[in-house]
Amino acid sequence: MQPEEPPIEPEDREGLAEAVRKTKAGEKLTATERTALRRFRVTREEVDRWRYYATIPKKHWVKLSGRQHKVLDEQATRYGMPILGSVISLTAVARWIHDFLARNAQKLKPEEEQLLEGNSDWSEKYRQERTLLTRLERHEREGQLVSRDKSHQCWTRVAGVLRQAGETLQRQFGAAALRVLNQALENATREVDAYFSDGAQPDRSNDGDGDPPVLAVGEDA
Repeated sequence: MQPEEPPIEPEDREGLAEAVRKTKAGEKLTATERTALRRFRVTREEVDRWRYYATIPKKHWVKLSGRQHKVLDEQATRYGMPILGSVISLTAVARWIHDFLARNAQKLKPEEEQLLEGNSDWSEKYRQERTLLTRLERHEREGQLVSRDKSHQCWTRVAGVLRQAGETLQRQFGAAALRVLNQALENATREVDAYFSDGAQPDRSNDGDGDPPVLAVGEDA
């Protein structure tokens, strides 16, 4: 229950009455009178707020909710929301909203949270996958796990450095030396691609027993 009239502290009564009189007469207030008047205005505002909170016209609720009268009436009929009348009790609406949320707490949970708390086989599999993903993310943050993309980028950079070295070998030892290095890089690239392709085996059709062909420096292929 909210008070209908703002309470006045006993110590403020005399000062408030004098403050009102002086305000009307345009006289200067003392510090005590200013304090009493300010405290009374704050209390009055609080009382007025509660009075205005009690009920509002339906048209105000339409504006606040951004919904048309028809939509609001349909929601009121379907869900029992107390907004059918021409005057709406904000207290009743506020309580209805939170009671509705409490009754439907389980249904309103995010799908992920429902899966984590569920008892089905699917929920158990989901929890296991989430645990694995969390572990992988932690290892990656701790520097114990490197993504495929980063590994591939690293190999690409290394291969670029070696190819530049091959150009130097070609100038000093001829085209055969460059071919040896290029063949080794191709074989190494196949190995790397196979390693990061979910168990696929590299194509070794061009390298006999599995070792890359070796040419002596200065020897033509």
